[in-house]
Amino acid sequence: MHYYDCPCDDCRRPDGDALYQRVLSVIERLEQELERPKVKEHDKALQWLQAVCGGPAAVHALDTAPLQGPVSLPDDPRVAEVSALLRSVAGGYFDAEAEVAFLRGLARVWSVDPGLVTAPVTPAYVASGVAWTIGEANGLVGPDRRVTSSRLKYALETPGSPVTYARPIRTALKGLWDWHIERTWPGPALPALGTLGHLDLLTSRTRAQLLRVREHALAARAEERAAA
Repeated sequence: MHYYDCPCDDCRRPDGDALYQRVLSVIERLEQELERPKVKEHDKALQWLQAVCGGPAAVHALDTAPLQGPVSLPDDPRVAEVSALLRSVAGGYFDAEAEVAFLRGLARVWSVDPGLVTAPVTPAYVASGVAWTIGEANGLVGPDRRVTSSRLKYALETPGSPVTYARPIRTALKGLWDWHIERTWPGPALPALGTLGHLDLLTSRTRAQLLRVREHALAARAEERAAA
């Protein structure tokens, strides 16, 4: 049952039908939100962690071990070109763990859709998209970071912004899962990270940040249950 069923003539005219249906749709969604049980703040943080890491098991498996290679890559000429660029960018602007994460990201994109690697005009486009996507997931790139979009664009000599090349790469890595989770909660500030849902693409520094959030959220949950 909706809150109201508007009987006015304007909404009953043919040109008002679409607007009328949109209003009803909004009201229906509001009703659903009001009926949905309120999520505890610490559970919001844990849901966000699942989005970043790839599920409850991945959150449980969080550690601070450095990412290490070698990374197994497909035997393909374009993959070899892209990986060489990623190694160069990692060495000049990031670090050894970022290089491992970049190469793992490239390998995963290939496994999902090889066309995203072979179809672009140049390997630099692919490298730019991979570096930016994995960089976002680790908080390594952005307007307030040491590596900005313009700096990465200059490093790889691409005509466009890496943000543009990252879109299909990000979509491929995220898959069909909707990782849109609310990031606000009263505990430690949640890092501004891209939510790809792959724990093995996160550097030890990133995982250390996530561990702090996890422990704080679990402690808050335990405290609430003890008080109940």
